[in-house]
Amino acid sequence: MEAITGFHAIEEALKNLTLSACPDKNRGKLYITGKHKRHDIIAAIAHEKKVKVIKTDQKEIDSFSNDSDNRGAVLLLSAKRNSRVKHQSLKNFLDIINKNNSIVLLLDGITDPHNFGAILRSADQFAVDLVIIPGKRSAGENATVRKTSAGASEYVSVIEDNLARSIDALKKNNFWVYGADMDGKPCMIQDLKGRIALILGSEGKGISRLLAEKCDGLIKIPSYGRVDSFNVSVACGILLYEVIRQQSGEQSVK
Repeated sequence: MEAITGFHAIEEALKNLTLSACPDKNRGKLYITGKHKRHDIIAAIAHEKKVKVIKTDQKEIDSFSNDSDNRGAVLLLSAKRNSRVKHQSLKNFLDIINKNNSIVLLLDGITDPHNFGAILRSADQFAVDLVIIPGKRSAGENATVRKTSAGASEYVSVIEDNLARSIDALKKNNFWVYGADMDGKPCMIQDLKGRIALILGSEGKGISRLLAEKCDGLIKIPSYGRVDSFNVSVACGILLYEVIRQQSGEQSVK
């Protein structure tokens, strides 16, 4: 049974329930205290999706959730959900991709689930086609990630794979691969149209030397403050905006 907290995460999880995935009695339960105005909204969606709604006290809800800020609501879910296309593997993705413009994110050593969740939120907003994470040294999808992503993790396709091999496969399929690095070329003057794979590294260490050497180029976000660098999730959003801006043919702000 999967425990989901956060109003946005609960709402999106409920909306994406597949009613035919399992019998009603096994679908899941929504526990609420009924003391928050958003409880009525998520309860209505739960009823529509044939998920049982149980009004209870805060103590019982806390017993189901590791989230101390659960706002008096937790969704215990067992049913499968619909989503934007969820690729099972990189090969599956490359076999069916038919777009000239595409965005793939590769996350190298992003271990903080809050950063990972925020990255998935940006990935959803900027229509990223695929996110690739390594099997080790990486935050996986969990309750914190789902809550931080505000429901975006329901829609973004995430797979685990070896990043070095993934880069080689992407290049063979006409992707240009760029790594985010403070010593790179300003992102606004780098051509980011077409099929783009963007590598983001952990704060402090950045992307690994092996992956950097495999890149077609390194790019950076010009900054003028006193702090060394952007938070990785903030940097992700800015870089994805620049990719979308170029791919859509918009002019940059002078």
